[in-house]
Order: sequence, then structure tokens, then C-alpha cells
Amino acid sequence: MTKNIMVRSAVFALALAVAPLSADLKAAPAAGFAAQDNKDAQADKRTQAAKKYLEAKRLEDSGNIPAAVAAYKEAVTLDPASVDLRITLGSLYLKNRNTIDAEAQAREAMKIAADNAQVHKLLARVYLAQTFVGTTVVKDKARAAIAELEQVVKLDPAAKVEVGDHEMPAMTIVGELYWTVEEQDKALDAFKKVSEGNATSDEAHFQLASLYFQKRKYRDAAQIARKAYDINPKSPQYASLLARSLLYIGRTQEALDIYKKAIGVKDTPAKTGKDAKDAKDAKDPKDPSGDDDDDVIHGNLPLSPLIFEYAEALVYAGRYDEAISKLDPLLKLLRKDSSPYLQAIRIKTDALKRAGKRDEAVRTLEEALKGQDVSDSLPLVYSLAETYEGNLQFDKAVSIYEEALNSIVNPDGTVSDNEQSKNSARIILQRIGLAYRLAGKRDKAMETFEKMKKVLGPDSPVADQLIIDTLINEGKYKEALDQATTAAAHFPDERGLKFQRAQAAGKLGDMQTADATLRGLLKQSAEDVDVYLYWSSVQLDANQLKEAEDSARKAMEIDTKDIGPLITLSSIQERQKRYKDSEATLRRALEIDPDNATVLNNLGYFLADRNERLAEAEALIRRAVNIEPTNGSFLDSLGWLLYRQSKLPEAQKYLELAVIYQARSATIHDHLGDLYKKIGQTDKARAKWEDALKLATEPDETRRIKEKLGKK
Repeated sequence: MTKNIMVRSAVFALALAVAPLSADLKAAPAAGFAAQDNKDAQADKRTQAAKKYLEAKRLEDSGNIPAAVAAYKEAVTLDPASVDLRITLGSLYLKNRNTIDAEAQAREAMKIAADNAQVHKLLARVYLAQTFVGTTVVKDKARAAIAELEQVVKLDPAAKVEVGDHEMPAMTIVGELYWTVEEQDKALDAFKKVSEGNATSDEAHFQLASLYFQKRKYRDAAQIARKAYDINPKSPQYASLLARSLLYIGRTQEALDIYKKAIGVKDTPAKTGKDAKDAKDAKDPKDPSGDDDDDVIHGNLPLSPLIFEYAEALVYAGRYDEAISKLDPLLKLLRKDSSPYLQAIRIKTDALKRAGKRDEAVRTLEEALKGQDVSDSLPLVYSLAETYEGNLQFDKAVSIYEEALNSIVNPDGTVSDNEQSKNSARIILQRIGLAYRLAGKRDKAMETFEKMKKVLGPDSPVADQLIIDTLINEGKYKEALDQATTAAAHFPDERGLKFQRAQAAGKLGDMQTADATLRGLLKQSAEDVDVYLYWSSVQLDANQLKEAEDSARKAMEIDTKDIGPLITLSSIQERQKRYKDSEATLRRALEIDPDNATVLNNLGYFLADRNERLAEAEALIRRAVNIEPTNGSFLDSLGWLLYRQSKLPEAQKYLELAVIYQARSATIHDHLGDLYKKIGQTDKARAKWEDALKLATEPDETRRIKEKLGKK
């Protein structure tokens, strides 16, 4: 820019030298000559300023910053109206962390050219530097930076701003700042603009997908993460985000395929008979364990976060031994006090629990936790407490959770104002409350949820959701509806509260409120799958079978690989007595996700309830129970299967467990009544059938229970 100034000055001087004086100029008064002299003086100062700028630039490039600053200041003194000089001097101040003088130059430049994008960029960079002070975020400065950056984008939609040693799109920084000040919807809008404005920007897609994932909008996250991954499939970050998003929406096999490609795992066909013996004989003598998956030790697999995620995905897929074989070599390498070691132990013990080896899981966890700081090993603490819950040792579980909570809560009962501490407190308090609820200590559970409100503060809806869920489980639908309506008004962006409002309204028979609530959540996006799926469940509860099927099929149209709508559709078809269709739908879901616990349970129960293929039914249901040992519905399925097989003592054990975990199920009470009758406990049978009758909503179920009770 300085060269242009110098050229213009030279041309202006030459023009003065050769241009003839006009008659008007000859007749001009002395004041006119004075004005001309002033213009010449200003032009001369601008020329001197340009020379001083070049001198300052050389000094800056040579690393002599103090001299460069002095030279730039002289240039500004010579040409105070130069916006470019002030921006250059302000940028140098900022580079040397002098935000006060940098801001002063930016403000002076703003007086000269308020619509100059470069001026707004400089001021935004100043505010950015003032936003992050150590680990503290100064939110007022962050919002000031947002205001300047949004002005930059108005002036230049494709503008980039220097951050550190690289440039970023201005709107990307806006999104990150909105996220920092906890205005998530505005952050989402900003990232959408960046992603939609540049279809080839893998980084923009990744940032948007990350935000969707953090907001638990996993379908949108998967959809956008796929765009980033397709552009750069070699990026571990993109592979991780896409695979994790797919796992959360039940597309386990797709996630596994992405992980295998990312870490270089090759499928090898299973060997049997002589081939298996030959393979065993050919084992590396240095590897007496005979573990084909000891690849990390031998350098065939990288020691990266993806190997842990891959192992966890194997657990989701029900491939427990395979997951453990991937983790055991890592556990030999890792320090016991390292985060990767704790992560590997957590995943391994999860695999053990799901495989039904809960005693081994407890031993592994207790050994791993010896000598560990509680605050550094919370996931293992959670896992150990969950294992005790699965064994109905609720007091032990609560004691462990309380110890973990004490490690992060301040003396006044609050937690530090950072996301990690609040998230840990939320998880622990939620688990304590639910443990009390499972143990039948309702007052203790509600007391814990109220405590959660104080600890997490007024911006968290989690306590409200848990209270409403408790009321629904207790059949207090009117109270639940009132609470959900109030909470949804306080947290208008929290979709879960509106789902609960619709559920409570539906239970009360108020389908007008339920329909209106759910209709208002439709956004013409991938997340509409959840809305239609929830809608279908509410309609099914209300025996609106046609409407429920229509909603389930709308969800299926949006995402053909989502098994949630298939599970609901199979229940609708069973209610319609379309049994072949119901089984076919479940088997289609099982093809998509072969180890989904709900699909395994539902298909197993479908067979058991018809007294068909009981061996297959048992294998399916036991896998589901191993995955979720405290799921009342799964325990009921196993108990009912054992009842069909006339294994009555074992059936009684599981059915009585099921009614503890899911006390509001008419089906479980009905099954337990049938069992009591068969073992000759008539009074207990009638009591259970009476309980079932109070809870029944389906006409056929109500009629069947009344017949057992001899009622019309």
C-alpha cells in the first residue's frame, strides 16, 4: 500500500510541474496559494510516512521490535489519517501482547474508517487476546469479539482472521466464542453458515459435527461428520467422530468398519480343525499366550485413542472376548496411573460384565483402583458402583458414589464453575438418585434430585428431567405433565422435556397436547427421526395403532438404517396381531445391528411368548440380560422364558427381580401372577394380577387379566 502512496505523490508532483495555470488560478487570491502549499506539505508528510513505514518494516523483519515500534509511531505522526499504518502498528503491539496500545490504535482507526473490515479484525483480535486469561474466560470480552467479528462478516462474508500462527474463517471463531459463552444455538448457527458456505471445507464440517455431537444430536453429527470424512478419510479425528456418532444411533457395524480402516485392522477368517491346530503350532515362541491380538506389542497396531474406541465398539457389538484381546496387550504396556490404562480397564470390565462375568469385573476394578486418586479415576468408580447395583448391592453402590462426589464438591455443597466438574457432579448425583430409586427409597431419590438443582445451578435441566421421569414411572401423570410444562417453559431449547410432556399427556389420554407438543419439535432435519419415533411410542401407548405405524414409517423414511423405528414398528405389528410381520421386522433390525440388546430381547421374548424355538429365544435373551443386567424388561423376558420351560425356581428369581427394576409394568406383574399360581401361591397370584390390572392400558391385556380374576 505504501508504494501506491509514493507513486500517487510522485504523479501529483509531476502534474503540478507540467500543468499550465488556468485563468482562474492566475487570478486566485493569496489564500488559494496557501491552501496549495498546505496540500503540498501534507503530500510530503505522507511520502515521509511511507519511507518511515518501509524502515519500520525492515526493523520488524530483523527482529528489532522496539525500534520498529518507534518507526511506526513516527510514520503515524506524519500521517495520522492513515488507517493502514494504525492497523500495522496495532498488530505489532498485539503480537507483543500489548493489548492496551493495540486497542488504542484500533479505536483511532475506527474513528477514521468505521466500515473498514481490517479495523474490525484488529479490534476483534484484541478482544480475543483479552478473552482467555490463563484458564479463565472473560465473557464480556468474548462477546465484544463476537460483535466485531460479526461486523467483519457483514463487510466480507469470506473473511479470515489471524489467530496465533494461522488464519481461521471469522464465522468459525464466532461459533467457537458463542460455544465458550454457552450460547449453543448461536454457535450452531455460526458453524452451519461456515459448513454450508464451503462444501469442500472438511474442517468446517468437522466443527459443525462436533457441536452436533456435544448437543447429543447424533444423527446430524453422523451426517455432517461423513462429509468431513469423505474429504479426508485419513484423518483420525474425522474417523473417530463419525464412528462414535454412528455407534450412538445403533449403526455398530458401520462404526467398526471405520475403526478397522483407520487403525489398519484386517479381517482374518476363523480357523477350525487342522487349520486351527497348525496356526497354534506356528505361534511366535516369544508369545506363549498364543494371542493373535497381541498386535500392539509387536507394532502391528498403533497405540492411539482409536484402538480404545475400537475395543469399546466391539463391546457394543457383543464381541466381548475380541475386545478384551485387544485391550490386554495394552494393559501390559501402560503405566497403572496413566489415563489410557484407566480407560482400558473401564472398557475391559464393561466387556466382562456384559459377558456375565461380574465377579471377575469387580476384582479387576478393585485391583485397578488401588492407589488411584478418586478424582482421576471416576469412570472406574462409576463402573464398580454399577456392578454392585447389578448385584442388588445398592448401599455399597451409593457409598462409592458418595465418596466420588466428595472428591469434587466444595465445602458449601457447590462445585467449581467449569464444565468438567459440573459434568462429573451431574453423573454422580444422577447415579445416586437412580440407585435409591431402584432400591425403593423414593424419598431419598427425590431428595438427591433436588440436591442436584443446587449443585448444578439454574441452567441445568437434568434434575427436572429425572423428577419428571420418576413421576411418570410412579403413574403420577398429571403431576408429571405440570412439572414438564413448567420445566419446558424454563428450558425452551431442551427437547427431552418436551418429549416427557408429550409422554405424560399421552398417558392421560390428552393426545391433543401430546400431538401439538411433538409437532412443534419437527425441524425438517435428521433429528426428526427421534420426534417421529417418540410420537409413535406415545400413539402406541394410546392404542392409536394406525397413527403409530404412520409415525414409525416416517422415521424409517428419514433414516433407513436406524433400528429404533423398526423396533417400535414390530411392537405395533404384534399389537395388530401381524405376528409374521413383527418377527420379520425384528430380524431386519438384527441384520442392521446384530448385538443390539433391545432387539435381542424383543425377538427372544417374541419367540418365548409363543412357545416357539425356545433354545434360540434363550440365547438371544441371555445376551440381552448380560448387556443390561438391571433392565426389568429383559429380566422379565428371561423369567418368562424359564417359566415356559417349567424351570420355575429360576423363573421366580428373574421375575421377582424384574418387578423391582420395573414396578410399573402390567406385563411383569401378570407374568409373576401366573408363576405364583403355578407354584400354588394363589393369594399372591391374585394380588399380582390386581396390580397388573391397575397398570394395564392395552384392551386385550386388560381383558385377559380380568378373566384370570374372574371379573367382567
